[in-house]
Amino acid sequence: MTLSLTGRTTTPVNIEAVELRAIQTSDRDPLATAYLAAYPPGVAASNLSDAQQEVDDTFAGEFGTLRHDLTRVATLQGRPVGAILVVEKSIWDPELDGPFIIDLFVHPDVQGMGVGQALLDEAVHACAAAGDATLSLRFGDGTSPAAHALYTRAGFEQH
Repeated sequence: MTLSLTGRTTTPVNIEAVELRAIQTSDRDPLATAYLAAYPPGVAASNLSDAQQEVDDTFAGEFGTLRHDLTRVATLQGRPVGAILVVEKSIWDPELDGPFIIDLFVHPDVQGMGVGQALLDEAVHACAAAGDATLSLRFGDGTSPAAHALYTRAGFEQH
């Protein structure tokens, strides 16, 4: 799915008690916990160790070069509860230009509070401000109906 950013004006959503900030390597373990909890069993990581490896691989650039200006972590009372991870370009879809969301996840304890919306809005806003023409992502078996609805409401279109 791709979102055109040409001529788009955006305003990030602000959720009381949830702070969005840049990702840090010290976020590894709490993000791995949130990542593992966010997906149904067998869809993403199968255990905490696998989830930690996924986060390590993300930091190491195994899924593309992380765009630190677009990647954000959502914290609640100082604890990371979700993230949007954005790379420069998709390593799976060479025809896609521009930034690519490799993951957007929110711990089930805070799902339904607008955290995913805030993370996505922040990335869209930062992409538009940086002059990027598009923002893309993939969805599949692990994408929840709520996430698919979020992307559709934001204007992402199937290509």
